[in-house]
Amino acid sequence: MTTSVATTSAAVDLVLAGGWVVDGTGAAPVRADVGVRGDRIEVVGTGAWTAGEIIDVTGLTVVPGFIDPHSHSDWSILGNRDAHSTIRQGVTTEIVGNCGITHAPVSDAMLPQTQRTLRGYGYTGEVSWRSFPELLRTVHGSDGGTAQNLAWLVGHTALREAAGVRGTRVSSESTAAMIALLAEALDAGALGLSTGLEYGAGRDADTAELIEVAGALRRHGGIYASHIRNRDTRLLESVGEFLTIASKHQLRAQISHLNVRHDTGAPVGAWRDAVQMLGSARLGGLDVLADITPLCDGIGLAVGLLPSWLLDEGYSEAARRLADPRVRGRVRSDCDRYWRFVHRGQWDRVGVLRSPGSPELEGESIPRAAAQRGQDCWDVFFDLLAAAGADMADVQLLGRLFTPEHVADAVSHPLFCLGVDGFTSRLDGPLADRTRHPLFVTGHTHYLAHHVLRHNTLRLEEAVRKMTSMVADRFGILDRGRVVAGSYADLAVLDLDVLAGEDTGTYRGSYAVGVPHVLVNGVAVVRDSVHLGTRAGRHLSRS
Repeated sequence: MTTSVATTSAAVDLVLAGGWVVDGTGAAPVRADVGVRGDRIEVVGTGAWTAGEIIDVTGLTVVPGFIDPHSHSDWSILGNRDAHSTIRQGVTTEIVGNCGITHAPVSDAMLPQTQRTLRGYGYTGEVSWRSFPELLRTVHGSDGGTAQNLAWLVGHTALREAAGVRGTRVSSESTAAMIALLAEALDAGALGLSTGLEYGAGRDADTAELIEVAGALRRHGGIYASHIRNRDTRLLESVGEFLTIASKHQLRAQISHLNVRHDTGAPVGAWRDAVQMLGSARLGGLDVLADITPLCDGIGLAVGLLPSWLLDEGYSEAARRLADPRVRGRVRSDCDRYWRFVHRGQWDRVGVLRSPGSPELEGESIPRAAAQRGQDCWDVFFDLLAAAGADMADVQLLGRLFTPEHVADAVSHPLFCLGVDGFTSRLDGPLADRTRHPLFVTGHTHYLAHHVLRHNTLRLEEAVRKMTSMVADRFGILDRGRVVAGSYADLAVLDLDVLAGEDTGTYRGSYAVGVPHVLVNGVAVVRDSVHLGTRAGRHLSRS
């Protein structure tokens, strides 16, 4: 497919003039101007312009604003409505509410924990909402707004907690309550349902529960996105469960970050076998895809390592029990799950991202913290959890999870969209201390600088497609993800020469460079690499 370039004389509000256009379809770059009127692209072409503003982008590259298929920015957006770290990378839309974890619906019982969690992400207001529609109004209403567009999933773990479900036994009444809460979110514009089956309340849900709850998606045309149950020794079984749920209702379905953690016992060739399962299902008519992350590092929830017998009576009781050395000894021998390399003693791969009870350790590696405190690594880990108490689920780790070769294989695979699995952050305030890592400030530009320009993992036009139109099509977001006349004017301008020289895999204590201009819905949010404070984002509901 080739971008249509018109020669025209037109009156528009703004023109990006003189650049190369990579239109998001996978087509090769073409030299063209992009004219914007209102919130839409009016024309892609060359000629004489009558424009309110002309931005000279000679030598630069115009692309659709990037769409992150797997973001957790719903955790931080209330404390960072200007989306500093992501909008400066050209990200104009984020699919949020992933991995089963959303801050709505929220029950009265969960309210204190939700309030404390959001405080840690810089939100100083009150949790005044209970339902998912009320959360959407809080984020997108006239009192706030966002710099970028957000499209939402509702989390299965949140549905469980709001319905009062505990453990593995779920009554028909509780299932009906979860379905009603899901339907309410879908009616409010949620794209679909997300699950996180490797930790927390999601770990307790069996396949039958997931099939029953996900049935509401078929009636509403929603998508099912899943952090599957296992990504090492039982990877193929977990992909099989995902396909069973999707096929039962013939759902559009997405496997979140389908990767395999290094040295965790996965069978040789398991990842390629899993991808083959996905490909075979697509050939059989099932609309399934996956997404991947750009770096070898990733975020993890500390409680994912803990056995169910420790968590059955709640986080406060688990924290109390961890004061007992005998309990700690038992947990050490019963933690071969989630990040299995920890069970093998590879603590050098683990750092502390968020620690509500011990904030002084945020940003430290576990071995360095152990040396400072005169402890072994396991006791540091247990101390982090015990100090968090009722907020134990908020303890987050940052791990070196994957090999560069594995990441490159997934990034280049045709069944994978390109996301980051992080959240929007900023260099000041509460968010700054826990996001001093390239994942948060250069994760998106890393695809271009590292995988495209330095290592030729994939072509520029293909990387852009996987970060724009492929994601828009996957999640049913109309008229975005392409630089074509009639599409919404979500646009980013790239300086490829700058990006080629950037070490995007190293945290520098600064925002991303190489994206001098960003427009959201036709309005400049970043101009000449300066964030203007504009909040032109919208809630993007199901098409």
